Amino acid sequence: MTHLSEPPHVLARIAAVILAASMLPACAADVPAPQRASDLVFVYIHGFGGAKKRPRFCANLQAFLDDEKLSNRIINYEWDSVRIEVLKAGASWQEAEVRADEESVGFTSTVLDRLEREQTPYVLVGFSIGSRVLLRALDHSNGKLDHLRGVYFLGAAMTRDTTLDKARLPPDLKISNYHSPRWDIVHQTSFSFMNRMAAGGLHGFDDTGLFENYAVSCTHTHKGVGVHIDYSQLAVAIAYMSLYKEGLVLDGRSGINMATPVGDGELWWNKVWRVPCRIDGTIRTVEIEQNNVVAEYFRALLIEPGGGRKRIARGSNMHAVLNAIDAIPPGEATQENKQSK
Repeated sequence: MTHLSEPPHVLARIAAVILAASMLPACAADVPAPQRASDLVFVYIHGFGGAKKRPRFCANLQAFLDDEKLSNRIINYEWDSVRIEVLKAGASWQEAEVRADEESVGFTSTVLDRLEREQTPYVLVGFSIGSRVLLRALDHSNGKLDHLRGVYFLGAAMTRDTTLDKARLPPDLKISNYHSPRWDIVHQTSFSFMNRMAAGGLHGFDDTGLFENYAVSCTHTHKGVGVHIDYSQLAVAIAYMSLYKEGLVLDGRSGINMATPVGDGELWWNKVWRVPCRIDGTIRTVEIEQNNVVAEYFRALLIEPGGGRKRIARGSNMHAVLNAIDAIPPGEATQENKQSK
């Protein structure tokens, strides 16, 4: 029997190629979901009032991660966002807008560019005028944000006609805009007084090709109206959504539920996510809502063609609620949408 063998120099070259390939970074599909999710970085930009060393949003997010024994990094981007002087509110506001635009350049170089170089997945959260810093930074990016996983605006202090070239964002990504038409007194009064147009953080943005608008029941300042809570409680919902999109599902059970008609929820509920689900053999859109007072309590509502709303699941773990309604994971949902077109 004749045995065929390669010359020594060929074998050496093959070995070198194999070794080099083994040292290449694994692609996202090869990395287990828990590891991808633990690599995810949350970046937060605060609003007015000068540099914030420990914003309530970051504190709430850290508490959630600690409870779930997760080690995700949180970047609180401190910047001098101008303290508003009551007697000079107009001038202070104009200065704040200019400073936000200037700050976006530094944010791009020190945060976005660095995370992209590190190939680190990340989400961006901007509160009030901090959302303006984010939008301008996204505009500076020229659409090279391969590792951006989500953008969330909380009470955005920009006029509702504000927009951005969608090519700046990764494919299939929209900015989730949480606006409070009933309880954001700051936008109802101060912002409307200084601008001819309402804020996107009050009534939502007009460009629905770029923004997903979600009405919430949050105040602009902590407990600014009665017992209503500010936007910082959305940290829990944003953490759940971001981890789920990275493939990590936290253990938990949904609560006992009977399908029940409910009202519009404008007083005590925050609309946080619309997800496709398989219901009776068809794909339907279900709305996930977060309780305004108890941040870790969620419900899933099926929106009927006539506008009726039916609660089909509820519980203290959003991931368990998503499992209970047979939610389609983001990757699968994107693929199904492309196939249906």
